[in-house]
Amino acid sequence: MSTQQGFFKRDFSLIALLLIPVAIAINIVGFQLCQLLRLPIFLDSIGTILVGAIAGPWVGAVTGLLTNCINGIFNPVYFPYALTSIMVGIVAGLLAKRGMFTKLWTVIIAGLILTFVATICSGLITAIVFGGATGSTGSIITATLLAAGNNIFTSVFSVQFFQEIADKLISVLVVYIVIKGLPTRYLSKVKYGHLYTTRAKRSRVRETSGS
Repeated sequence: MSTQQGFFKRDFSLIALLLIPVAIAINIVGFQLCQLLRLPIFLDSIGTILVGAIAGPWVGAVTGLLTNCINGIFNPVYFPYALTSIMVGIVAGLLAKRGMFTKLWTVIIAGLILTFVATICSGLITAIVFGGATGSTGSIITATLLAAGNNIFTSVFSVQFFQEIADKLISVLVVYIVIKGLPTRYLSKVKYGHLYTTRAKRSRVRETSGS
């Protein structure tokens, strides 16, 4: 078996492939809900972070890419932001590899790291590709900051950061809760599932020893 085949089989297992459409559906429902309610957040990366955290960075990247491709069909503005979604999936997988989704306090740190990654990627896209205005709720605040005399990068990155920090902290906390509720038999079939099942076993052993 070649190195490429081994990589594909290890990362893109059957259960990982089945998780991708479920994660995309979660992303789209969250995104459409925020659009409908005109919320200043996105909630379009919960599925991407979840898949990246349990199945690895490349499965997360594919999930993020496909999510933006589908959202882009309805609104082409979202095609360029596929770069942000890919990076969120990759970084979520790399953070998971270091156990950042196993404890609540490390999950919050992971959310802050993802905030900075998404802010940099999306901020550059918004400023360079769209000149600061995409028609989203945040564009109104960006326009206000521009009218107050701020330059485009200061205006865009300020708005992007406050949107992303709320969005990513909510997203990682949802992912943390979902992972804790996933059955061991499913987690054992994905790349990083052992990180969560091993911790759960250790907790049960400590509880048994203490009783």
